[in-house]
Amino acid sequence: MTPFTEADIRAGATMQVFDRGASYYHNGYVSGIVQRGALLMAQVEGSEDTPYQIVVTLTADGGISQATCTCLYDWGGYCKHIVALLLATLRGGPITVKPDLATLLTGLNEAQLRRILGGLVEGDPALIAVIEQEVEWLTATPVTPAQAPVDHGIPVDLAAIRWEIRKGLRNASASRDYGDSYWDDDEAGQIDAAEILGPHQDLAERLLAAGDGAAATEVIIAMIEAWGNGIADLDEWVIENNPDVLIESATDLGALLAEALLSQALTPDQRGQWLARVEDWANDDVVNLDLVETALEQWWDAPALVAAMQGEITEKGAWEGAPPIYAEELTLARLRILARQGRTQEYIHLAEAEGQTSLYIHMLARDGQVERAVAEAVAYLQSPTELLSLARTLAAQDAQPAALMVAAHGLGVTAQVSKTELARWTVDEAQTAGDRDLALGAAQIAFTSSLELADYQAAERLAGAGWPAIKARLLAHLAPAYSSRKVDVYLYEKMLKEAMAAVDGSLYYDHYLERVIEATRAEYPDWGIGKCKQLAESIMNEGKAKYYDTAVERLRTARDIYVQHNRQAEWLTYLNGLIALHGRKYKLVPMLARLRK
Repeated sequence: MTPFTEADIRAGATMQVFDRGASYYHNGYVSGIVQRGALLMAQVEGSEDTPYQIVVTLTADGGISQATCTCLYDWGGYCKHIVALLLATLRGGPITVKPDLATLLTGLNEAQLRRILGGLVEGDPALIAVIEQEVEWLTATPVTPAQAPVDHGIPVDLAAIRWEIRKGLRNASASRDYGDSYWDDDEAGQIDAAEILGPHQDLAERLLAAGDGAAATEVIIAMIEAWGNGIADLDEWVIENNPDVLIESATDLGALLAEALLSQALTPDQRGQWLARVEDWANDDVVNLDLVETALEQWWDAPALVAAMQGEITEKGAWEGAPPIYAEELTLARLRILARQGRTQEYIHLAEAEGQTSLYIHMLARDGQVERAVAEAVAYLQSPTELLSLARTLAAQDAQPAALMVAAHGLGVTAQVSKTELARWTVDEAQTAGDRDLALGAAQIAFTSSLELADYQAAERLAGAGWPAIKARLLAHLAPAYSSRKVDVYLYEKMLKEAMAAVDGSLYYDHYLERVIEATRAEYPDWGIGKCKQLAESIMNEGKAKYYDTAVERLRTARDIYVQHNRQAEWLTYLNGLIALHGRKYKLVPMLARLRK
């Protein structure tokens, strides 16, 4: 019944958790599996007296959308109880299929629904607060005009969203014991907003991309409410430890809600209702209220905004007065909406008016305004990363000469960031276009930026007869560099003395040691022997028994070099001295003795 596979389950859990979950499944800890529509529910026995409750939300085609468990596991991915349920389902465990909630409630009248709710609250009085919150939401949230449902097949489980966010915040202040190791004090009470809110933000963005602004709004409201309630329940010291996190998350949630609202065809009355709803929250710690209010007040018909989108560019951009501190977040939300709606010219004008230069130029390129895009890029863009992105966009538009022009400009700018990726892309594209000079120049820049052997070899292949002069310049650039990558180039060029000096001059080149010893053992045997002895003796002299294997391996290499140069007698004298020196180390001596052979 389930299209998901064991590989999907493994992908959602660590190897250790998967193995423990498989053990729970094989031991029969999973019971009472029930499927209600897209929900899969079960109980799994654990360390507590009461079994853990698991709820898995399935996608329209039966894949895994979300999974929650009442245990406190919060270390990434599925817990072992979720794994156990998924394995039981996958491997044909008994499943009872029951009606989903919508089916259960179909046909009931108001009195019957009241009776059900009353019975639930009587059994669990705390539910009245949940019902109250839902009533407030239903009565305060503007009702959008009836629209044809958007058929996107994206499942939405608002209850699961609220549960996961509250759980993530609870765990921020919980003490965590990992057996013999504990969280560092500096990490105690740290809130990872990206981890807690990120998956739900992704869901909202997917819904927006699918054109379902109403569903996205429901998801975002659930996020805001759960985030706010969860923060209210935190200890004061946790809140004090996370001021920047709370400010950033409030801005992110505000921008996301603004984008969802701006994506819908709301009437002035509905916008007014939303303004009242937002003002009722009265908590900037949870969501940036000013940002959302500005979006609703400005909407799409504020005179300055309309003028900017029509190409009337002024120093004030899309604002009547000074732009607010959140102007960029709101502008980016508007640009995403314009892009989704195919309103290209308005996108270009607004991006230019609001100083989103890179986005403005990229849209020019996508719109086929190639010459203008190139001219603006050369005039204003200085970031190799942005210029590479634009070059790729132009290449995708079959504007190869323009793409190479932009790339060449990027290679010439003065920048603090690496040009490696841009240079490598230019090498490949320039060769395809038959521009050898540009490809060769890019290859040299790639090497001076990366110091990697592959880029050095690319320059060598392209240089032809001019390689000796270019080689000298590249090696001169390499010599003072503090990078282990220089060893690769020195070994490639058989510059053995330089390779040995590079290893000698750094504590961080040990992973190159074996390669350099192997390359130099014929011409410079004493260097390799000395390195092997140095490492082995440091281990043996300090009595690091668990590293004796490493010491003996190094000594074996030294022995082989001695033998290679017919210096067996010298080796045996050294070895006998070691055995005499470490004669009381009973684990080490037999290992050394075997090196006589």
